[in-house]
Amino acid sequence: MDNLNFQQVMSYLLPTPQFIVFDILLYIIFFLALLALLTTPDKNMIPTLLIAGVLLFVIVAKLSTAAIVKPGAPIFEKKDFGMYVINVGMLVFPLIAVGMTRKPKSSSKIRSTPFAIMAGLLGAVYFFMFWLVHQRI
Repeated sequence: MDNLNFQQVMSYLLPTPQFIVFDILLYIIFFLALLALLTTPDKNMIPTLLIAGVLLFVIVAKLSTAAIVKPGAPIFEKKDFGMYVINVGMLVFPLIAVGMTRKPKSSSKIRSTPFAIMAGLLGAVYFFMFWLVHQRI
């Protein structure tokens, strides 16, 4: 196993021409999940961990698809079961986090809900597009 340096990781995180639509969806899911994570109320540990898992899934999916195109070994290949699980996690985890988030006070409003719902919906779009194009065969 050769050594990875910071420049290689950054080149993997940049958009790749073969997966440009998938990369844009991953960037938007990451941004929405980050906003949901930052706006989640205190004392909501499980929803916070679920949203953090979505952030991790997005990074692993992006690094795996970029490593397929660029030289290097991907974490998961396109048709691996692990990639399927990651894609399902990006769909399911934000929606579970929305349902589990508790209000800090009865009069307050949860600000993370729209961000997590949008991340879950875009996760569904990403999951079904990736399955249709790369994993179905």
